[in-house]
Amino acid sequence: MISLDKPRISIARYVLIYSLISILAACASVSEQVLEEPADWDQRLQRQQQITDWTIKARLGVQTETEGGSFDVFWQQLADDYDIRLIAPMGQGAVHIDGGNGGVTISLADGQTEYSNDADALFTSMTGLALPVNGLQDWLRGLPIQGEAIQNMRWNEQGQLYKIEQRGWRVEMNRYKRVADFELPHAFYLEREDRPELSVRLLVRDWQPAQ
Repeated sequence: MISLDKPRISIARYVLIYSLISILAACASVSEQVLEEPADWDQRLQRQQQITDWTIKARLGVQTETEGGSFDVFWQQLADDYDIRLIAPMGQGAVHIDGGNGGVTISLADGQTEYSNDADALFTSMTGLALPVNGLQDWLRGLPIQGEAIQNMRWNEQGQLYKIEQRGWRVEMNRYKRVADFELPHAFYLEREDRPELSVRLLVRDWQPAQ
């Protein structure tokens, strides 16, 4: 398992990540990939961008060639500000991410706290894990990262975003479900070309856009 001893934290055993992978594999949809942009894609983007405030409960799994672990995720978003808590099983540690346009502060269970303008780099330096914190704010809504280059994008048969490559990440999103008046993805698989041994999986258990 991945060990993040001081200043890093210890996280889950292999069985937890394998259980998460099994859940995601069982729930993954078998959709045809569509290369051509849907005719109503601009309208879909505008609609999904209306979701600015939300609360999410999820399970995050990280797997490398030899190590793995998982967190329970509690994410609250208010416009550009976010409060994310990652809690490892059996009291093995926690990460608190408090950020926004002005930067991000990350705190570990042992009291270590650091600030940076780069949430992704700070998270990696403090925990040893790779997680695209900023990118997930858009991907969670079934959107590309706004204002940034897209290397590849595909849709499913329903015209929903299915695969995207941005910021060096290859992201697959599926299990769209209707939440309030929106169709939102609930299962994510992320990997990087420069780190083929790394896979990140996120399974959303509860998706609550603010009313």
